[in-house]
Amino acid sequence: MRYLTIIIALSALCFLACKNESNVIESTTEKTDINSVYIKTVPVEKVQESSHISAIGIIYSESEAKPSFKTGGVISKTYVKEGDMVKQGQLLATLLMDEINAQVQQAEEGLIKSERDMNRLKNLYSDSVATLEQYQNTKTAYEVAKRSVEIARFNRNYSEVRSPISGKVVKHIMRSGEVVGPGTPIYAIMGIGDKDWIIKAGLVDRDWARVKVGDKAEIQMDAYPGQLFDGAITNKTSVGGNASGTFDVEIRFKKQPINLAAGLTTKLSVNTKQNDSFLVIPVESLVRSNGNIGTAFTVENGKAKKLNLTIAKLMGDKVSISRGLDGVKEIVTTGAMYLEEGDKVIIQ
Repeated sequence: MRYLTIIIALSALCFLACKNESNVIESTTEKTDINSVYIKTVPVEKVQESSHISAIGIIYSESEAKPSFKTGGVISKTYVKEGDMVKQGQLLATLLMDEINAQVQQAEEGLIKSERDMNRLKNLYSDSVATLEQYQNTKTAYEVAKRSVEIARFNRNYSEVRSPISGKVVKHIMRSGEVVGPGTPIYAIMGIGDKDWIIKAGLVDRDWARVKVGDKAEIQMDAYPGQLFDGAITNKTSVGGNASGTFDVEIRFKKQPINLAAGLTTKLSVNTKQNDSFLVIPVESLVRSNGNIGTAFTVENGKAKKLNLTIAKLMGDKVSISRGLDGVKEIVTTGAMYLEEGDKVIIQ
């Protein structure tokens, strides 16, 4: 009897336990939808764009020249060498003049003959022996010979090379005894005056659009550690000049260092007058992207809503968005890769 009582009590306890567990399972099932996707969201950030643009610049000489002969020939003598300082108009090289002088003499002799023929035909035409056409032809030949003499004398005058600028000879290209053609450079000369130095920096298209001529720039140079130099943007190129896709701007010193050389590097900080704001989301929230077009998700009424976004630029682990986030306060991060339009979501 005693054992029967114990067995009945244990059976009652098991029944009550199973009933409670069944109620818990039913309650959990009622609250949880197995079709929902667990996600995490973060707020959309609004970032104020910095008014400073950093860039690397290279120092160039704005005044460069590669003087050459107007006519071809054999170089007679060169008068300067690499490293020499030259002044504007200084004689740099001459040609052997034998052939050129012969061409001038030939043209002058032809002019004398043409003048003699013209005068003879003029007298014959006055005596009605020669026709007007014959006289006009000799007169035309005289004018042609006259212009030939002018060309020959002009070429003789330019059978020497003079420096078009004041500066330093950085390269001696052609030397005495070499045959040179018209327009072939003999020297490369670089201006090194205070007004000749400029800084060129390549900017991405976004930064290039933000800067304006006249914007101030701070200049740092490894050649002058610890010193800051003031400058300003003086020119913006209208054409991309290299394969990197950057656009050049030119900066001039307001008060430049005493010693400069072409090729020195500078660190620039340009203070722009344009200061924009933009919206930023984590890179991981983009489920797909193609160029400047991307896709992400937000939550609306407990369901996933697909967003088509226009990407402005990448910012490390974040990305700025120029279009597609109007009215959106939160963006899905974790779980975004598994979402489709209209999916039920549970925010963790």
